[in-house]
Amino acid sequence: MPTPRRVLIEVAAESVEDAVAAEEGGADRIELCAALDLGGLTPSLGLYQEVRAATRLPVFVMIRPRPGDFVYTPYELRTMARDLDAFRLHQPDGFVFGALVADGRIDVASVGHLAARAGGLPCVFHRAFDRVTLAGEALDQLIAAGFARVLTSGREATALAGAGEIAKLVKRAAGRIEVLPCGRVRAKDVSEVIRLTGCNQVHGSFARPLQLPDERGYRGYAERVGTSRDEVAATRSALDTL
Repeated sequence: MPTPRRVLIEVAAESVEDAVAAEEGGADRIELCAALDLGGLTPSLGLYQEVRAATRLPVFVMIRPRPGDFVYTPYELRTMARDLDAFRLHQPDGFVFGALVADGRIDVASVGHLAARAGGLPCVFHRAFDRVTLAGEALDQLIAAGFARVLTSGREATALAGAGEIAKLVKRAAGRIEVLPCGRVRAKDVSEVIRLTGCNQVHGSFARPLQLPDERGYRGYAERVGTSRDEVAATRSALDTL
């Protein structure tokens, strides 16, 4: 009998604790970011080095200079290039970034330039993809630019709701680029996401509120969240039964 395929779990992490919980729960890859509450920004080099020291998982680094839209100024694009250059010296497993132009199409020149600076490391186009005006055209452009993977919820709030659109992208990609479903992926529905999309991997933060001590130093701040080892493990279990 053929060996059952392993469906990969990528976890968006913003701390060493998140990365450790992801690995302990059975994740296969880390997307390392800062400020996940803002959609994910470029992490610090120090955070990257600590995650590398604490886990054995492949680490893809987010390159995103600010929150908000994905139409970047020349200054911001140069900042992204400098950040990418700085991280590349420390041998991440790949980079995650994206850029659009004002009419909602992919900024082909800018993302192509960044991909070339990655020096052969795999590049992933993040969820700016769900803002493009023409998804099919955008997918073809990413393939031509050499991207390894694209993150998408199928333009819906959740991967499950967008599963039909994701499946269309998988068919159009025809193995030329990986399609990575994202958007509130959880153990309770991950099997259905895989069944409907035909994908072999999923992405999520798998976050839960952190239970902090009720002491003076913790009071008065916004609620913090972190990766739930148990939710990752439950997702791993659900996928392993497929």
